Amino acid sequence: MIQIANDGNLLPRPVVLAELDELGIAERYDIVIDFSRYGRDGRPNVVHLVNLAQHENGRRVAKDLTLAEALSGQSPDPCVGRFLEFRVLRDPPQPDVSQVPAVLIPNPDLSKIPVARERVFEFGRGAKKTTNDPVSSFSGPWGIGTDDGDKLAADFGRVSAAPRFGTREIWTLVNGGGGWDHPIHIHFEEGQVLARDGSAAKVPPWEKGRKDVYRLRPGGSVKITMQFRDWGGMFMEHCHNTTHEDNAMLLRWEIDDLGGAFLRPLPTPIPTPQGVKFLAPTEVLRTAL
Repeated sequence: MIQIANDGNLLPRPVVLAELDELGIAERYDIVIDFSRYGRDGRPNVVHLVNLAQHENGRRVAKDLTLAEALSGQSPDPCVGRFLEFRVLRDPPQPDVSQVPAVLIPNPDLSKIPVARERVFEFGRGAKKTTNDPVSSFSGPWGIGTDDGDKLAADFGRVSAAPRFGTREIWTLVNGGGGWDHPIHIHFEEGQVLARDGSAAKVPPWEKGRKDVYRLRPGGSVKITMQFRDWGGMFMEHCHNTTHEDNAMLLRWEIDDLGGAFLRPLPTPIPTPQGVKFLAPTEVLRTAL
């Protein structure tokens, strides 16, 4: 298999793989499979993709099985084993001369843009609820701490970060523990992974392109760089595990253009059956700007 893209679109270079990494919810992989060696000269014409990731509950992958274990039918996880079959019946009517190029889409070079700010976001349990607006605030055990602050339950009236338009920042996403694997989706802006668990060497080739979903393995961290280039407005950052995003592991951030047509911070849109009302934020963290 040749991986050519992820959730941030095309990679800088294709990555040849025999096995794909575990996918977090909302991560995407685009792969190319060369079937030309199948279905001829006595070779098999049926090819399967096989799931090796065994779950025991809803938390995370309990074990990555061997191919033999996954095909044995002994796993208690019904999703383990063959899940997609390709049948190679004949050559195409016309020869397929397509090739994957050696270079795809290079990453943007941000090295000459100064880092305006570094931020840290920690994801975990034990969230506090600091606002009580009946419409915008949420309760749940899951939350996000900003720059060593308390983990807070979601409130879309709260502004947790407000990078300035055109600037570059470095964000570190931290898994606060508990054994969960958190796939973190940062809306609007694609970033580049600089390090995993504090090491650039731990970033695999398929994560070296642009991304907008970053898997925080249990106890792990990811450091990313982003430039806020195109639009102002308010956006979200959240864990894509459904039980987490539905139970308050979400925050609001926005891109601030230093004034002009913008109101700083932007008013919070509150939908009602009669239309949208715009209210002032209920809370702005001291670290937001």
